[in-house]
Amino acid sequence: MKPIALAAAIACAIPFVGQDTSLAQDRREVPPFRTYGAVSDQAHADSIVQFLAAFRTAWAGQDIDALTRLHASDTEWINAYARIFQGRAPLMNFLRDSLFPTFGSEVSQTEMQALKPISIRYLGEYAAVLHLYADSRRGASRNPGEDLRRTHIHLVLNLDRQGWQIVHTAIMDAR
Repeated sequence: MKPIALAAAIACAIPFVGQDTSLAQDRREVPPFRTYGAVSDQAHADSIVQFLAAFRTAWAGQDIDALTRLHASDTEWINAYARIFQGRAPLMNFLRDSLFPTFGSEVSQTEMQALKPISIRYLGEYAAVLHLYADSRRGASRNPGEDLRRTHIHLVLNLDRQGWQIVHTAIMDAR
């Protein structure tokens, strides 16, 4: 990834400190889908749609090999509880040994059926940020009176010779 595109991708994935919260939406309100930036080639946009379909299929099937192949070798993955995994092998071990065995495959399937995009931000030709969310039963909601847990997922993607790969994942609970 080009250094400027990487820096821009990281900057977009981190919330602004000191931001005026009076403009923030309620945590349960989801804005209409938006696209930020422009893609220079429609094939790039189409390939991100295909990438997202592959991500959903791999996660829904708890296909750890396919899922980790969608990540760069030096990926960084942060879950909603601030557990950090750097690199494919530690991520693969966590998915295989901890995350997926905890939940039946039907949880992952319904989670991916419920997955919806909130935005995509193109950062030149080689980087993009996807903001996704799902309401699911992967753990209890932290909000009183809510049956489903809402999880937001930010995927920072890099385009290289192997296609789009996830270089950074941040997963957040809506609380």
